[in-house]
Amino acid sequence: MDMAWRDDDFGGSGEQGYGGPSMDEIVLKIQQKMARWGGKRILLILIAIVIGIWLASGIYIVGPGEMGVIRQFGKMVDQTSPGLRYRIPWPIQTRDVVHLARVRRAEIGLRTDPYTGKSRPELKEALMLTGDENIVDAQLFVQYVVKDPSQFLFRVRESELALKTSAEVALRSVVGRNTIDYTMT
Repeated sequence: MDMAWRDDDFGGSGEQGYGGPSMDEIVLKIQQKMARWGGKRILLILIAIVIGIWLASGIYIVGPGEMGVIRQFGKMVDQTSPGLRYRIPWPIQTRDVVHLARVRRAEIGLRTDPYTGKSRPELKEALMLTGDENIVDAQLFVQYVVKDPSQFLFRVRESELALKTSAEVALRSVVGRNTIDYTMT
């Protein structure tokens, strides 16, 4: 049994089986067009397309209640208000968008599941020693809103962790100075 492919295996007798030009004809047409236009011209068109895509990557959107911070080579150079904005693309400029209207919160002594809203105690943070050497379970919520995005982003490394840690230190200090009766009221 002969399994060799023939030109007429796909519905033709000596003609193309799928009804279109062959791959050789397509390559030949491309080579003819390149010869007619010139290789340098096509290269310039491709370079212009790549530069255009790179320039278009600088478009970004700052939503309502947000503020954009533009960094040029790592140094803050501008803050942008909500709307459609443009910056020089990476690696020259980068952008950070900070949500200013959102109320952020730090939790000490418990954790809230963002999906269910249920709280569970975090005993490593919650258990504290009072001034009269009793153990108390204390929890604290700190709610805050970011006013200045540049200070939030660049003034302190890991600003949310710094706030949580300093609030926990302040709570432990107050609990440690007072008696259990004063702390419970």
